[in-house]
This record gives sequence, C-alpha cells and structure tokens, in this order.
Amino acid sequence: MLVWSFIQSMTTDPGQVPVFWGFHLGDPENKRRRYCLMCNIFKPERCHHCSSCNRCVLNMDHHCPWINNCIGFWNRKFFILLLIYVLIVTYFVAVSMSFAWLESIQWSLDAYYFGTKGRNQPELITNIIIQVAYMLNGIIAILMTMFLKFHIKLALSNKTTIENLEMKGNPYQSLYDISAKKNWEQVFGGNKWLWPFPVFCGSGKPLGDGIYWPTNRPEDNERQNSGQPANRRNPQSASPNRGQNSNFGAQRMQG
Repeated sequence: MLVWSFIQSMTTDPGQVPVFWGFHLGDPENKRRRYCLMCNIFKPERCHHCSSCNRCVLNMDHHCPWINNCIGFWNRKFFILLLIYVLIVTYFVAVSMSFAWLESIQWSLDAYYFGTKGRNQPELITNIIIQVAYMLNGIIAILMTMFLKFHIKLALSNKTTIENLEMKGNPYQSLYDISAKKNWEQVFGGNKWLWPFPVFCGSGKPLGDGIYWPTNRPEDNERQNSGQPANRRNPQSASPNRGQNSNFGAQRMQG
C-alpha cells in the first residue's frame, strides 16, 4: 500500500486549468479573475503557479520534492495515504525492532560498563547498526506523526499549506470550510470503502472539480437554495489566496 500510494502520488496529475477557462467574461465575478503571467491563463480560486513544475495547479497544497510532483486537487488523497502508510511502517519497525534494540543496549552495558561480557568487534558493529537504525526510525516516526497530524487538520478544515502560510499560521476559518465530513469528502471522495486505497474507481473521486468551491457564506447558501451556483462570489469579496494580479485579466481584456 505504501509503494502504491507513492507511485500514485508521484504519477497522478494534481490538476490543471482547463483550456480557455475564464476567457469568456460573462459576469462581474469573471472580470476580476486572477491572471497568471507565467502560464498566460486565468487562475480559478485556490489555484497557484508552481515555479518547480512551471505550471498552474488546481487547489495547490505544496510542491513535494520527495515525489517530484505538486500536491493538488487530484492527488492530495494519495499524498495523505502515503503519509499514513509511512507512519504505519515506522511504528511497525519500532515495535518489531524493540526487542533487538533492548538486547543491543544490554550487551553494550555488560561489555563496556559492567565488564561481564567480552568485547567482540563484529557484535559491536552489529549492535551499533541496530541502535542507530532504531533511533533514526524513531526520529522519522515522530516527524511523520506531526506532519500527518498537520495535513489531516488542514483537510478537515478545508485549508491548504499555501493558504495557511499566507495567514502566517494564525488561526482562521477557511472560506471553504463547509463541515469536517464534506471537507474530507472533497479530498477522499464519497465512497468510504475506497478511502484506505490509493485509487478512485469512479465513486471514489474527490467531490467537486477543483475549480468551483462551495463556501460557508450565507449569501452563497441562499443562491444554492435558489438554484444558482453557490460558488459565485461577490466581486468585492476577497479570499486569502487572492494575489496582486487579480485585476490583470480584466485590464488585459479591456486593453
């Protein structure tokens, strides 16, 4: 499962902006779309340009150098599963190696402190390898526990690493936080049986399209109840990830 999640995270396209999206300016909101000067495309909400991949990524969370890919709308589930299975492996190694690690510690004390055992060079090297490997595994387990806790917290509150950094780590409620269950389904899909597996199979796809996002604004809920898209926002409202070039697209079209 770990290798499967790793391959899926590395090879799955995180999400790209559809061709010509946003160029048909038919309403006030569209006229205020953000524009990417590098890709020469309009950027949907929560879309960011990755300088490493040299492209815009839908719902970009971050660029991961360990898998040489961005984490975005379509592979965020695979990335979180990768963290989960890496953590499970580190815990399994910690438990399975604990007896050998304690024996190596006991041997070291008997041989070099109490003097009750002879000093054997090959055995010394073996015990050093066991102790170093166990300590490295423990360090990785602690770091991965903190890292996984951070990403699960982001997924449940419908935030991304980039949005969290833009708020400088200060507590805030995301505009797109529509309940923990729905937030989780936007990443892992609506089929609970497929949550543990790094695959979509149709029914396990993330809810939404990575372009339009339902919000927790009362006016959006009213529009949704009236049959209008809930993600059409007031043109004067701003989100945490709205950049300096938000008006560039309108100026470009008008010019």
